[in-house]
Amino acid sequence: MKHTRKNIKKSDAIEIYFRDAWTCRYCDHAVFFSPSLLMLEQMNPGHGYYHAHNKREMMIDAFMKRWASIDHIAPVARGGVNSLENYMTACWDCNNRFNSQHPKNKVIKPINIINKNMQWDGLSGIYAKSGQDQVWKNLILTHQNIDCDDSC
Repeated sequence: MKHTRKNIKKSDAIEIYFRDAWTCRYCDHAVFFSPSLLMLEQMNPGHGYYHAHNKREMMIDAFMKRWASIDHIAPVARGGVNSLENYMTACWDCNNRFNSQHPKNKVIKPINIINKNMQWDGLSGIYAKSGQDQVWKNLILTHQNIDCDDSC
């Protein structure tokens, strides 16, 4: 049976990011929530927080390489499935580098306890407070265990 890659639901993406402490499971670097980077770029145009086409000369290197993405542990192209257990957080740089490699060729690190204890949120908290997207806001606040009225 041929497996096909599916779009990852926002709720699953947020669950994975928080589960993995907003840290790339390959390189152990903290990652950034790309909608937050887009919001920052809209607030401060030309500062290099975000570019729709990820142009190297238009973005600050740290943001370009470290925005959060989801990778399949066992790639769909190699028989992997679309499930929370087969998803992990990867920075954009590592996700592109490992692409469809066989899982035995990937070194996956355990969840970064320091980032988890510090409650690093990939800058998702500032996005939730902006009110730009109610769906993202509710998902983020739910995972942060924050009760929020209309003032958030």
